[in-house]
Amino acid sequence: MYELLYIVPSPFTEKDLPNISKKVEEIVNSFGGKIKQEENLGNRKLAYPIKQIYRGFYVLVEFEVDSLKLKELNLKLKLTPEILRYLVTKKIPVVFKKRRPFKEGVAGTLDESQKEKGGEIKSSLTEEEREEKQEGKQEGKQEEKRGKRARTPKVDFKKLGEKIDNLFKL
Repeated sequence: MYELLYIVPSPFTEKDLPNISKKVEEIVNSFGGKIKQEENLGNRKLAYPIKQIYRGFYVLVEFEVDSLKLKELNLKLKLTPEILRYLVTKKIPVVFKKRRPFKEGVAGTLDESQKEKGGEIKSSLTEEEREEKQEGKQEGKQEEKRGKRARTPKVDFKKLGEKIDNLFKL
């Protein structure tokens, strides 16, 4: 499955788009392809002028074609005068993963009886374990702050002033 985004220059009008899209469809079909979906994204301003043209109609087409014929299809699209610019990309299917349900930042699992009822999440940690974990995080942050302070050297402003004075004397 591939996607083709092409730009029809603004000298053509909205009325000319069906004829141009039909021509693109014929080009894809001539190489053994099959168009699945076509969407007109409308007349938009180009990011930069191309051949002294500032606006164009953007059209997005999803199609299937043999990968061996793709090079020839690109060449044919390049030679089509109604298309200002085009881009053919392989469409990557989007896969959504199911996420585990969670509550208040604590991940857990649902009991079978709770799943049926659409119930609350049963946490794998007890209240005491959660408190200990929270205290450990706070202690770690405090130690990290102390470590940062210890790493930064103290500045002796007298010595620094003397060095600056020596530099100005040169």
